[in-house]
Amino acid sequence: MSNASLKEQLEAVASQLSNKLAKEQKLKKRFQHGERTNKKPKPKWLDYVQYGVELLKVYFPSGFKSPNEVKPLKKGIKQDLVRRLSTIDSIVTEDKACMVKSLAYYVNTTVYHKSVIEGAIRVDLDGNPAGVVSAEEAKYSLERHQAKLQAKQKNTMSASSHPLKSE
Repeated sequence: MSNASLKEQLEAVASQLSNKLAKEQKLKKRFQHGERTNKKPKPKWLDYVQYGVELLKVYFPSGFKSPNEVKPLKKGIKQDLVRRLSTIDSIVTEDKACMVKSLAYYVNTTVYHKSVIEGAIRVDLDGNPAGVVSAEEAKYSLERHQAKLQAKQKNTMSASSHPLKSE
């Protein structure tokens, strides 16, 4: 991958983020003017971690894939990521920190949990085989995924049963 294409990819990601921010500002203005929408604006932290995941996909395309190609990552991948990023001078420190923080988000997505099944091959940053998912790991991932779904349902139900108080 040439530096020019990498620069173009990063500019495209930045453009997408600025478009999302513009949409969020429009929603805020509409809400302030009394218009109701069913959509809540996306939290800033979510934009941050999604940007970090996109950076991971750009710099480590064999390890971080699109949602339909996600594979379980090797145990200790965070340490490998920190070590590797420390050797790349062309990435600014803020982006390195963003990638490391976004790793936690990536491995807690529904798509990632669905990829962690018994016998699945784990991959390293370069997409090379780096172990196999054990039955215990697959069970743990399934439990985490189910707990996350239950918490989400609980939050949705409690929010819908407590309407906003009028001011």
